[in-house]
Amino acid sequence: MGTKKTHDNQSFALTYTFFKDTHETEISMLVNGENILSFSRENQQLTTRWNLDELAFWLRDFINNEKEDPYPVESKGEYAAIKDINSREFDTDDDEEFDAYYDKLDEWNARHRWHPASGGAILADLYFQFVDSFVEISWNNQEPEEGIRFKHELGGVRIPKERFVKEVDLFLKAYANQWF
Repeated sequence: MGTKKTHDNQSFALTYTFFKDTHETEISMLVNGENILSFSRENQQLTTRWNLDELAFWLRDFINNEKEDPYPVESKGEYAAIKDINSREFDTDDDEEFDAYYDKLDEWNARHRWHPASGGAILADLYFQFVDSFVEISWNNQEPEEGIRFKHELGGVRIPKERFVKEVDLFLKAYANQWF
């Protein structure tokens, strides 16, 4: 056991602890010194702690891809999480057009939103997108599970791509060494 940190960096870092007896990992994602995975439950401040195998595979696929893939429809918003909220108001009487529109959103979300890979963990709903020389991280935690309140409900930030990939890769290598 013991907490590890990828690097001492205010702009972006990961801290994590492995719990051998439960195959769980506690993780914090620090952006500008703030843990964007932080939530409260039953008056306790917590961060994600769970078996994160699915999430680790998803993150590895994301950083290995490293290509720009813009949000698939025109939508207002500075960050993907906000665009996703605003794009969900689309409606039409044409069933094929309706299905095609939401299929595009769902396919894009599968590549850029890590929440479906949570494996049951209490996890902030984050979106990741390569934009120029940055990785945009955005979040929409406005409708969490009952009894959960995320510290960071809606927003986003851009991290230099090189820093993000390096930090995530360090975490994923430690994770693979620990659990695989």
